[in-house]
Amino acid sequence: MTYGFNMQVRRTHESSSTRAQPWQGSFDDIGTPLSHTTFVVLDLETSGASPTAGSAITEIGAVKVRGGEVIGEFQSLVNPGTAIPPFITVLTGITNAMVAQAPTITQIFPAFLEFLGAENETVIVAHNAPFDLGFLKAAAGVLQYPWPKFKVVDTARLARQVLIKEEVSNCKLSTLSEFFKTATSPTHRALDDARATVDVLHGLLDRVGSMGITNLEELVGFSRRITKAQHEKRHLAAHLPKGPGLYIFRGPKNEVLYVGTSRDVRTRVRTYFTAAESRKRIFEMIALTDHIDAISCATVLESQVRELRLISEKRPPYNRRSKSQERATWATLRNGSSPRFTLVRGSGSLTESRAWIGPFAGRDEANLAIDAIHLCLVDSNDFDPCDVRPVVEALTQRMTDLALDEKYEQAATVRNQLGALVRGLSRGSRIRSLTLIPELVAALRIDASEGSLWEFVCIRYGRLAGTARSSIGIEMRHTLESLIATSEVVAGSDSLLPASTYEEVEKILTYLDSSGIRIVSLDAKWSSPIFGGGAAHHAMAKLRTKDYSTQDMESF
Repeated sequence: MTYGFNMQVRRTHESSSTRAQPWQGSFDDIGTPLSHTTFVVLDLETSGASPTAGSAITEIGAVKVRGGEVIGEFQSLVNPGTAIPPFITVLTGITNAMVAQAPTITQIFPAFLEFLGAENETVIVAHNAPFDLGFLKAAAGVLQYPWPKFKVVDTARLARQVLIKEEVSNCKLSTLSEFFKTATSPTHRALDDARATVDVLHGLLDRVGSMGITNLEELVGFSRRITKAQHEKRHLAAHLPKGPGLYIFRGPKNEVLYVGTSRDVRTRVRTYFTAAESRKRIFEMIALTDHIDAISCATVLESQVRELRLISEKRPPYNRRSKSQERATWATLRNGSSPRFTLVRGSGSLTESRAWIGPFAGRDEANLAIDAIHLCLVDSNDFDPCDVRPVVEALTQRMTDLALDEKYEQAATVRNQLGALVRGLSRGSRIRSLTLIPELVAALRIDASEGSLWEFVCIRYGRLAGTARSSIGIEMRHTLESLIATSEVVAGSDSLLPASTYEEVEKILTYLDSSGIRIVSLDAKWSSPIFGGGAAHHAMAKLRTKDYSTQDMESF
C-alpha cells in the first residue's frame, strides 16, 4: 500500500479474525493479556546522535504485531534536509542520493502517526527506546503535532533485567538477535532492525511469561525495574477479594505492618507490586511482608472507618496517619481566678459544662486560636462558641487597621489567628452536632458491578454502628429493618466523643456531605449554631473564592 511517496506500508494476515477490533474482556483486574496487545516495533536511522544537535531522521521502519502475528509493516526513507555525514553512510548504507527524492518528515509524519494508531490501542516497542522516541517527539514538536501518550517497552532495558551475563555478553541488538536466532538479522536499516526486534521481543516475552507476567500492565511495570521483593511477592495479591474493604500487610510473626482501604481491594493491592509504587518505606514493608489479609465490607464508608479503628488499635509501623487519634490537640476553658483557654491532649476531659474548641492540626494552630480569643476578650468566660461574631468582627477590624497602617506582618499574624480559631470552631461544631444524635440512618444510591444498589448506614452518637446494601425493590425495607435491629448498640454520654474518635466522626460527616445522600431517619434535631464556627467558616470560604455578598460581609 503506497501513500504517494517512496514508502511501503504492508498489512499481512489481517483477516476478520485478526484485524484490530474493540476488545472487551473480563479483566478481573489483571490487565490486558499480552496476546491481545498490539505492539508497534519501530526503528529509526538518523543523521546523528541527537535532534538537539541538528540531527534528523533518515529512515523509518515499523512492524505491527499482535498475538505473535505480523499484521502490518511501515517503511520509508526520509529526506533529513541536511547532508548525511560520511560515517553515518558507512554505518547504515544510506546515502544523500538515496534520500534526495524521499519525502520530508513533514510529509511522512501524518502517515506514520496513522500507522501507529491510538495511544490506548498501541504499545510502542524499540531497542534503546529513548533514542528513537527522542527523535519522534522532537519531530512532533517542530510540526506541532501532539505526541500520543503511548505505553513503551524498551527491549534493551527488558533484556538487561531477564538475561544474565552467562547468556549474553551485552544487550546490543546484534547480540540479542544472535541469541534468540531471529529470522532477520539487524543491518542498521530501519525495517530490518525492526523485524529483528520483533523476534527479540517475542523471546523476551517468553522469558517473562515463565516468571508469571502475562499482561501488559505487569510487563510495563516489570520493565520499569520493580524491586526483587515486589516481583517475588506479587502473588500475595492473587487471592484477595474485589469490592470495598481493608487490606492488611502482615509480617512473619503475623504482626500488622500496614493497613489500607480501597473501593477494590485486589486492584489496589496489586499496584504495590508494580512500578506505580515508588515510596521507599513501602519497598521496605514489602520486603518484610509474609502474607496479606483482607476484610470485605458492605460499603466504602465501613472500610474507611474500620481502617481508622484498626490503625488506632494496632499502630502499624508503616502507617503514618491516624495512629494517635486519641492524642489530638484541643483547647478548653480552665476555671479559676483568671479563666483562660489552655491546650489539652485528647477529648476525654471535654464536656458540655465548659467551653472547648478543636480539634486542631497541632499545637501551633491551637495556640494561634487561643491567642485570638485572649486578644479580643479580657475575660475568657465571655467567649460564646454559639455566637462568635464579636470575636470575628474584632479580629477582622484589627487586621484591617494593621494593614492600613502598613503593618503587614502583624496583620498576617492576626489573619492566621482568625483562621485557626474559625477552623477549630467549625470542626468542633460539626463533630458535636453528630455525636448528639442517638441514631441517624442514611442511604446512597450507587452503581456497582451487579447493577444499581442502595447502601445504608446506621450512625449512633457519631459512631458507625452498621452498614448494608440492597438491590432496588421490595427487599430494601427488609434490609433497613434488619440493619437497624442488628447494628451495634451505642450508649450516649456527656463527653464530646461518647463512642468514637474525632477522625471517625469527620469521616462520617464527609460521607454524609456526599452528593446524593438521603436521610432515611433521624432520632433528634441535627443542627449547628447559626452564628457559630461553621457559619463563620462558610463566610470566610466565600471571601476566599470572591463569592460573597454584602450580607456575608456584614454577618462576620
